[in-house]
Amino acid sequence: MRKIRVMLAVLVGCIALSITAFADEGAEWNEAIENLPMHRESVLLPEGINKSTDYGSSARGNYLGSAGLSLTNIGYNILGIYADTTCHVPVKRIRMSIFLDRWDENEQDWFQVDAYNFSYEHKEGGEDITFVSEDFNVSGFPADNYYRLRSFHAVWPFTGGVEMQGPMTNGLKLTDGPSL
Repeated sequence: MRKIRVMLAVLVGCIALSITAFADEGAEWNEAIENLPMHRESVLLPEGINKSTDYGSSARGNYLGSAGLSLTNIGYNILGIYADTTCHVPVKRIRMSIFLDRWDENEQDWFQVDAYNFSYEHKEGGEDITFVSEDFNVSGFPADNYYRLRSFHAVWPFTGGVEMQGPMTNGLKLTDGPSL
């Protein structure tokens, strides 16, 4: 019971503090990534549910409007990954880091199996950056296991500082045949 209370307190704290401000990207970005809560609780969705989506915190920032994340069991050992970041106004830079985790039934815990990083920067005279997205498939992971996504979305406004959110999907079972 105590473990559940601690996990719930950590989850509530993560949601309440999902937008954080840092002065610079360098070391602060790496520290923020390292401090992401790896062991936040996710629901293992029933077989037959083939998609899990999260749009982060309901708290919108001054610049960061939403951070979206979606995991799809396409079937035949293929997972579909989608992530997007939406801003209220043009920003200088947007970064998204996406982490793929697998559920270990024996350990009753999630373990990271891959990571994907994307960065977009405003170029002088170029188009404004207010929305970015990535949509891709991955394969080569063992079927009949549960997978989830965690992500870290950050925007740097022209005025300095940074705003961040960290959505996370629930767990989907990867199938080696057709998606149900």
